[in-house]
Amino acid sequence: MMDEIEAFVKDRDETFIAAIMRDDWKAVRRFAKKYGAPMPTNERVMKAGVYKAVQECTSIPEDVKMLARQKCIELGFKPTMWED
Repeated sequence: MMDEIEAFVKDRDETFIAAIMRDDWKAVRRFAKKYGAPMPTNERVMKAGVYKAVQECTSIPEDVKMLARQKCIELGFKPTMWED
């Protein structure tokens, strides 16, 4: 069971980092399909969801989180899932 969780976390982190650092949204779509996660049809909402989700991932580096916050704000969204 732990190997499955560790594999998921590794896959998730690599996918989120690819999206944030290289704008690789195809990776996000593949990840969602692989794990059966629903995807918003609105691209801005999809991106904001990833940018916000990254803030809660303890294994994602802080510089990646900072860039995700910046990109989320640029899209017109609050950068976290929680009220400031």
